[in-house]
Amino acid sequence: MNQSSNLISAVELRRLLIDLNEKRPDIGIRIRILGRMWKENFMKITVVTEKGVILNDEIATQMINVNNLNDIIQFEIDNGFQNYSPHFHFDLQPSVEFL
Repeated sequence: MNQSSNLISAVELRRLLIDLNEKRPDIGIRIRILGRMWKENFMKITVVTEKGVILNDEIATQMINVNNLNDIIQFEIDNGFQNYSPHFHFDLQPSVEFL
């Protein structure tokens, strides 16, 4: 992640999702998909796949399947982790690895 910017790549997001799932499963993530509004609730990471992620919205009692991380255009987490600040909107740059 570029410290002076809120722009990260989809590859960096995948690494963050894996780290959160393994080290801090209590931290939730909220996402915005291309062409849609923000998801209302912070969600727990259930599974990180090769190109995507499955999230659990415990409040709405539904699972969200994002097949390709390039579809996410913004995200935020609800607690600080590594160099990521809580409630800060990070913009995603698509990665060729997920095309």
